[in-house]
Amino acid sequence: MSSSSAFQQSLRQLKPEKRRSALAYRERSQLQFLSDLKPPFPKLLLDTTVYIDALQGRLPDSTEVALRTGSLWHSSVTEAELAALAGLLDPAHPGRASAIAKVAASIDRRPSHRILTPGRDTWREAGILSGLLARLQGYGKDEQRKALNDALIFLTAAKHGCVVLTRNLSEFDLLMQLDARGQAVFY
Repeated sequence: MSSSSAFQQSLRQLKPEKRRSALAYRERSQLQFLSDLKPPFPKLLLDTTVYIDALQGRLPDSTEVALRTGSLWHSSVTEAELAALAGLLDPAHPGRASAIAKVAASIDRRPSHRILTPGRDTWREAGILSGLLARLQGYGKDEQRKALNDALIFLTAAKHGCVVLTRNLSEFDLLMQLDARGQAVFY
């Protein structure tokens, strides 16, 4: 399939021209939370929030069972988001070396056979989806970049039969409203 026809297929799938008004966030009762699930858990693709909360010791107890017993998958997008800290952190800060070492250890623990990397089609659809989200919600430049990363994670999970595990209710609620192929479970 040519790249032009693949692009047209993505447009037909996502239908950005049909969306004209901002999305409303759903009530928490309409969203699925990990604490409500029982094993066996679905295949989980971990969002960056999971790694950050784990590194900071802030993961809720309800996630521990799923992280110990579930089928966990990782994204090259979350790896890049975590790696960005090495450049963002102030070199003069006394805790910088320790923070970078913790991030590196977290990345190194990922089994290579469980890392999912978005392909060209996923990048294209994530571009459309994040652009649609930015237009509808009136996002600024920083929010647009974050939306692209979240759309990449969301669509990668959908493509590989995973559910995104995240605490980012707002972004992933909206992504699920725009594209029913993906799922997220929250903590």
